[in-house]
Amino acid sequence: MKSEEATTFWRQFFAAADRMREIGSSDYEQLLVNMTFNQLRMIKIVYLLNREFPEGVTLKVLAESLSITPAAASEMVDALVRKDMLRRDHNPQDRRAVAISLAPASRRKFQECEQTFDRLTAGFFAELSQAEKEAFEATMTKFREYIFAHCGKEE
Repeated sequence: MKSEEATTFWRQFFAAADRMREIGSSDYEQLLVNMTFNQLRMIKIVYLLNREFPEGVTLKVLAESLSITPAAASEMVDALVRKDMLRRDHNPQDRRAVAISLAPASRRKFQECEQTFDRLTAGFFAELSQAEKEAFEATMTKFREYIFAHCGKEE
């Protein structure tokens, strides 16, 4: 592949990803007013970790995921609890520990965003033949695996 072809591909790929991010963030504009980048990052990490820990993620695991101290994580969590973005509950397995999860409004926004992406993706796939769909999925899987194998850890 020529350099120009590679450049054209990644620019198109990034443009599509950026547009999806814009669509997703437009749903959040009102909800995310006056939030720092690190607070947004924490909300996203909590959302992802809640898939693995549906009862709530511990402060220790959250801090490790963000590469910050538990004290700094606790301070950020408190600020986001006050903004009604996160919940801080007692861990059902250990009453001394806390379980951090998304507040209902935050969870709803993530779910709405995912539904929008599902609808867009389903619409795209509906326009493809079965062979095109299979080729696209296989190619995207290979591309993703290549990027992670050569450029960093899996998310």
